Amino acid sequence: MARVLTMGHRGMGCSIPGTLALYPENALSSFREAVRLGVEGVELDVFLSRNNELLVIHGHHSDASLCLTALRRDASSGVQRFGYEDLVEKYDIRASDLLLRKPWRVLNQHESLQSVLEKHRSDVHASFRSYMEKLDVCEDECVPTLEQVFQEFGDKLIYNIELKGTRPEIGEHVLNLVERYPQIKVIISSLNWLPPDLSPDSPYGEYDIERLPNGKVPVDLLRPLINNRLGLPIGLLFNNERSDLPSIGRILECAKVFGAQWIIVAHDIWKSKLPIVGCAKTGIDTLHHLISEVRRNGLKIMTYFLESQPDDAEDLKLHVEAGVDAICPNDVEVALQIIDKTSGSKN
Repeated sequence: MARVLTMGHRGMGCSIPGTLALYPENALSSFREAVRLGVEGVELDVFLSRNNELLVIHGHHSDASLCLTALRRDASSGVQRFGYEDLVEKYDIRASDLLLRKPWRVLNQHESLQSVLEKHRSDVHASFRSYMEKLDVCEDECVPTLEQVFQEFGDKLIYNIELKGTRPEIGEHVLNLVERYPQIKVIISSLNWLPPDLSPDSPYGEYDIERLPNGKVPVDLLRPLINNRLGLPIGLLFNNERSDLPSIGRILECAKVFGAQWIIVAHDIWKSKLPIVGCAKTGIDTLHHLISEVRRNGLKIMTYFLESQPDDAEDLKLHVEAGVDAICPNDVEVALQIIDKTSGSKN
């Protein structure tokens, strides 16, 4: 069995409230540390700003606003917070004027891990609001552009580029950039894609997730990349704010329409009451079944670890031993240790 690829989630993991990364997410410093530890690749989030810069940044939940992980550097007024309605793609600002916030865990290092997590979970809304009102920044660290990432890391990494926002032209901008770096390996993924209409004959038509696997999305960012001129592989991201999946047949139908090579799902799908529509399997058997069906149809599978809770070592081990093609963890160091140990035991 091939070694499971490690695609560091936003580099060294998410750095927002409730997460444990010690590096700012989607930052060059985070990617550097991931490279140092030996990851094969990274997952990163990309928005197209109003002034057409490909910004490597994750928006604030569904609002996609700048307020969660960035601050604004202004020559006249100094460091300023963004408002909750300052959307990434609607804001005309250079990446070099977007300062990254210090990771949530770094700002709370004086407290024990258990204490800080309990406090966060007791009032998640207040925890986020308090974090967003701070003006702490990472010294000299700005939001990078996608080109800056390519320039620094080149072919040292595989890049899982998750397209964000509502501008359908973002895919073409990414293609134009990748074309200038022919040596790099890229997967383009997104939650923002629209499935084909569900057949009236479908036995699972009563399930909302069967009709709209990711719910209502504002725009299809992947459709313009079908049969793209560079032959870049497409990854269909599932599980937008929920962890169950449509039927295997529906997953494969969507993959065929988009010419996708990767199916990317949340790590905890097998913990749902009904993990996969129309599938009687439950528990970890669900993950094994999904892997088997995806592989049988010539596709690859990646599981990503959510930002809502710290990674669990046993969960990481289950995914590695199940034989997924890639994992996208927040705890990169532990994931690599597990993969090294598992790979060594099979040699």
